[in-house]
Amino acid sequence: MPPLPLVLDPGATRATCRRVWFTLLCLPLLFGGCAPAMVPGGTPSPAEIPALEEAFARQPADPTVRIRLAAAYVEAERGVDAIGVLEPLTAGPPNSAALLLMGSALELEGAYPEARQSYERILEVESDEAVLEAARERLALVRRLQLEQEIRTSLAREAQLADRAPAPATVAVFPFLYEGSDETYRPLSRALAEMVVTDLGQVDRIQVLERLRVQVLLDEMALTEAGRTDPATAIRSGRILGAETVVQGRIGGDEALISVLAGLVRTSAGAEVESVEEADQLAEFFELQKRLVLGILERMGVEPTPDERQALLRMRTESLEALLLFGQALEAEDAGNYGAAADLHQAAVDADPGFDLAGDRADENRQMERQAAVTPGTFSSTTLSDMPGSPFGTPDVDGVRLTFIPIEQLLPGPEIRDPGPELLGTEGIGVGASVLDIILRWP
Repeated sequence: MPPLPLVLDPGATRATCRRVWFTLLCLPLLFGGCAPAMVPGGTPSPAEIPALEEAFARQPADPTVRIRLAAAYVEAERGVDAIGVLEPLTAGPPNSAALLLMGSALELEGAYPEARQSYERILEVESDEAVLEAARERLALVRRLQLEQEIRTSLAREAQLADRAPAPATVAVFPFLYEGSDETYRPLSRALAEMVVTDLGQVDRIQVLERLRVQVLLDEMALTEAGRTDPATAIRSGRILGAETVVQGRIGGDEALISVLAGLVRTSAGAEVESVEEADQLAEFFELQKRLVLGILERMGVEPTPDERQALLRMRTESLEALLLFGQALEAEDAGNYGAAADLHQAAVDADPGFDLAGDRADENRQMERQAAVTPGTFSSTTLSDMPGSPFGTPDVDGVRLTFIPIEQLLPGPEIRDPGPELLGTEGIGVGASVLDIILRWP
């Protein structure tokens, strides 16, 4: 298509010239050229909040206006304001963009259970796999934040929880205290606890608390290692966790003979302890661990079905190297060092490619590493920008108006006005040539 000539007559009015200047300055925006950061198609910034609030006052029923205003509020860490704007959109038919922003706003306010519900609703209604994956990743972080919040709340209400009846057949497993002389095997402390939790979880008639929940409580209680094997500690922590039985124990010995002692403490029956003890060569550690689990179930009075027995006796790994790396990874994970944890879990998989439990944990910790590094606002804006049909992807009238606000400030104003040409009727653009040819090429 040939270029389009634009000819301005010297007699054009100042209003016409201002319109032309305005058009010329806007052309790069309209045809895909460079644009300032706040152009439509980008995440609304806190600086745009006044203009977005004006647009919202004029068009309160427009969902896109609501979402853009809420996004700007989230960027400004004004969670309560964002929640108020988004509530009508999340109460009606599912809107994934609104649910994502609502989850982020609730995170800002520390309302993790509600944020979790908002992200979980996305999993029910969204079809785009990228959005689903982002929601799943964020959920993992929010679950941990919720868990830590719940533990702190439970500790603050410890006196009230002391009289609470524990849930029947609920088990909490403490990390085992390592008492051996070779520090190489210290990672068995957490690794053994996790393997016991995994195996006990194969029996439907008991509820096993996740190891992380127990670890967070013990960390909040700031116990010494010796305190973690005290029956009084088991009773106290079991009541806070709502566990009927607490398993705590010790690992000792060396390669020639390693021993494991597990004590079962009933949180409602005083400090009486039922013990299960197993010993074997270190090379037979995995068989020892299975016997330990069966002994714990026997002390609890639970007989696994044939299918349950088969499931809990399945070897997750038979590589001691992989198990020790797994234990190191759990230590890093508990400390919030998700990148190091992912690397160690992957190293465990490299040592034993069939160690699926470590492989799953490697993926989970990579996700946690990514999500822990971004704020709720960054998470929602990044996800929404990539969403099909994104409210940030297509310019709207209000967005274009917002974009032109700074451009108008560049237009000639009265302070540079020359009254002479106006009186003579020869007003034009600039000085010199009486005719200005502007050649526009189609983009």
